[in-house]
Amino acid sequence: MTKTLKKLASIIVTVVMVMALGVATFAAENPVVTIQKNDTNDKSAHSYEFYQVFSASVETDKSLYDIEWGTGVNSTASDFYTKLNAVAGFESCTSADDVVAVLSGDGVTNDSTIVDAFAKFISGYTSSSKVTATLGASDTSANATLTSGYGYYFVKDTITTSPVVDGAVSKFMLKVVNETTGITISTKAAVPTLDKDIVETSGDVKQNQASVGDTITFKLTSSVPDLRNKGYNKYCFVMNDTLSKGLTYVGTSATNTQPTITIGSKTLTSSEYDFSSTTDSVTDETKLEIVFKDFLTYGTDTDYIGEDITVTYTAELNENADSTQAGNPNTATLIYSNDPSNTYNSDKPGSDDVTGKSPDVQTVTYTTGAKVIKTDASNNVLTGAKFKITGTSSDQVIVTKTVYEEDADGSYYKLTDGTYTETAPTSATADKYASTTVTYSSKEVTTLEEQAAGATDITVEVDADGSFLLTGLGKGTYTITETVPPAGYVIDGIEHSLVIDCTIDSITKKPTWTYTIDGVSATPVGDYVVLKVIDKKTSDLPETGSIGKAVFYIAGAMLVVTAAGLIVLKKRIGEDTAR
Repeated sequence: MTKTLKKLASIIVTVVMVMALGVATFAAENPVVTIQKNDTNDKSAHSYEFYQVFSASVETDKSLYDIEWGTGVNSTASDFYTKLNAVAGFESCTSADDVVAVLSGDGVTNDSTIVDAFAKFISGYTSSSKVTATLGASDTSANATLTSGYGYYFVKDTITTSPVVDGAVSKFMLKVVNETTGITISTKAAVPTLDKDIVETSGDVKQNQASVGDTITFKLTSSVPDLRNKGYNKYCFVMNDTLSKGLTYVGTSATNTQPTITIGSKTLTSSEYDFSSTTDSVTDETKLEIVFKDFLTYGTDTDYIGEDITVTYTAELNENADSTQAGNPNTATLIYSNDPSNTYNSDKPGSDDVTGKSPDVQTVTYTTGAKVIKTDASNNVLTGAKFKITGTSSDQVIVTKTVYEEDADGSYYKLTDGTYTETAPTSATADKYASTTVTYSSKEVTTLEEQAAGATDITVEVDADGSFLLTGLGKGTYTITETVPPAGYVIDGIEHSLVIDCTIDSITKKPTWTYTIDGVSATPVGDYVVLKVIDKKTSDLPETGSIGKAVFYIAGAMLVVTAAGLIVLKKRIGEDTAR
């Protein structure tokens, strides 16, 4: 056994390349490898392929001897050595022994670049002889029996979920498999996540209410993944955000259209990211894109690994706001590199680049309203009327959160820091768990929270169809009073009341609005509840005060006739007396 072969072990043991090499659990000629999914954020299905690179006898210290090319390598290909010699460090290799000598190096210095280069080369010369294992989206582990026996193995991880969401493949691996007690591969692929909230004075929420013209602050959050020794030449990290047509992008402020972006305590300048905002001419949706520049430098710097990434900006609820149950959504996703074997040429992935995508995260801003229609007694619409609307409303915020409850059949464990995980404790990690025996189940709880009240005081004139819409109303009591009647009509003289209440639907998780008009429950007609205000014409009303000239004319005529009659009567009486 040569000294060179003895040195191979120290290099290979340290080359984990994303997955950690655990303790063995087998003692058979056909060793069993256990694949453990440790990243709970990884929700994609994986397929693992094991190719024997070198067949060999392996000592307990993982030293190899009697080395030959393994069954998983197509070493007889006509261009095999030509392409191998083109790889830096392997220029003079003509046999398996030569390759092992390069990989072993001096036995002290671990040159991961050399090993990476060889793993990538081997990926193009694998044979049909392989062992596969499938790790489902919800699986936490899987086993593979290596029928080729002991030796040096090339391991390839492929995501089989389509489209790829919440997943990242591990870098090509090279593993030494011997006859000790077993081997466990723990997936360590970094899967970044994205969250989105609406910033309110009471805290961050997923849904809220707002009035047209209100400014809403949105916040995107993620964290810097640990990208050390993951094998990426470049790491793409792109946030995409879509605002519905009812939301107009503003930025940090009216004078600064850029978002505010921080990584830990560092505030990024506009030179450290690319930002674009475009509005679709068909849907009127606004699409935001944030491309982080040189993101790999953060993921390999211990000062930034694990630090929060926060993006904040404001948008205004505009006149196109949807007052229906659909609300005004704002949806964000994260696109990221997820294949270390892929060569990324830009901060923004190209169409052929392999990427992962986080699940959509969405916030929704809800608003409601009422329609006021002005008519006469014959139901003819009237124009020219003006109304004053006063009242106090309170924003209703729908909050959905995950809570954990003790459950003997639950799959979650509570950690000492107060968070929860589905990864079961081990003897090595027990000190990180609040309890190693108590389990929990999770469920979503949705509540309706009332925010600070705001005053409403506006004057509105009916439009050409004799109506107007009150939009952007929240829970509250409003008074609607006619202040100017249509020409030829008089004010109806009633202070109409509109009471709006809001509850959360336990099934749809959306707001349920209820309305009362002038003390009577009202049902929306279409999207809006309707208040009909009826005016009367001036000719329809009896006059008050003076009884009018006509009455005097009639009374005067009657007096004249009466006086004349009295005169005639008096004259006749006089004549009769004279006789």
